[in-house]
Amino acid sequence: MRKNNTVTKNWFKDWSNEYDNTLGKVKRHHKLLDLVVESSGLKDGDAVLDIGCGTGLLSLKFLNKADCVIYGIDSSREMLELFKSKIDKYDLSGKISLEPGDAEDLDFENEKFDIIASTVTLHHVKNKYPVIKKIYKLLKPGGKFILGDIDVDTTGNLEDPKRLLRIIDFLKEEFVLALKEGGVKAFSRMYDNGKKHILNDGEFCVSFKQWKEICKNAGFKKITIKPLPKFKWFKVLIAVK
Repeated sequence: MRKNNTVTKNWFKDWSNEYDNTLGKVKRHHKLLDLVVESSGLKDGDAVLDIGCGTGLLSLKFLNKADCVIYGIDSSREMLELFKSKIDKYDLSGKISLEPGDAEDLDFENEKFDIIASTVTLHHVKNKYPVIKKIYKLLKPGGKFILGDIDVDTTGNLEDPKRLLRIIDFLKEEFVLALKEGGVKAFSRMYDNGKKHILNDGEFCVSFKQWKEICKNAGFKKITIKPLPKFKWFKVLIAVK
């Protein structure tokens, strides 16, 4: 088990039972998920892979949009258990398949998916290119990779004050939103997570300019980026195979 993966898994294990009731309530997060679904061009019959599906917030939005089939993976078994309870509640077992797994270890046949989506998950991966290259292979010709994430570059020397200020600018807005929309528990979680971003402790955000270059190098030809209105730090990338 990779050290950074273990750190992240333990953090989400501790968080899983309160996720939907804290940051899952933040409006900006739902707007990001909605933009991902809107940008996907989802249609009936599509096969969708949700990387880092968590408690199912994005997957359920996909199913609400079209009669598709969802494959969800997440490294947190605790998150998956919460998602499974929703599947049982809404009788969706024929539409959703869940597996525990990491983004670095995608074990599916090539050209299986019409859409592969991931929201605020792949910044946990330190070495991003191999993951994006694998995603490219898993997509059918003309398939889409949709990324919804934070547009913040946390690369560089941890002792560089300019790097710290760059990250703090983003975190200030996140702290306020978490407290305002998710309450003290959400703020506490975001405050804890902020330190992880600053120290690159299981969090390895890159800018969307960097994401675009990674996707281009992995073979994607048509790549577009959509900003989330009113939230400059969040964007959606659409890469077509």
